Amino acid sequence: MNKTDDKSDSVDIGCLQAIDALYAYLDGELDDPASVTSFEHHMQHCRSCYSRAEIEGLLTARLRETARSQAPEALQARLRKLMDDF
Repeated sequence: MNKTDDKSDSVDIGCLQAIDALYAYLDGELDDPASVTSFEHHMQHCRSCYSRAEIEGLLTARLRETARSQAPEALQARLRKLMDDF
């Protein structure tokens, strides 16, 4: 891990670590402030990871919206379980 050249104390976590942290971040489960800062710093500087995060975020939001509003209760429960297990 290398320190970044800017004046912040953020550590560049790299693409593999950013992708590993992506789902926890999207689900609000990345609760360590240093990890959040490092993840967000990487997203600001890596177009590839940022694009992937945007797509995953939109897909996750759409799945949740669809499951809540249009699906029968049994399907909603199944989707919730699949998303929790993922």
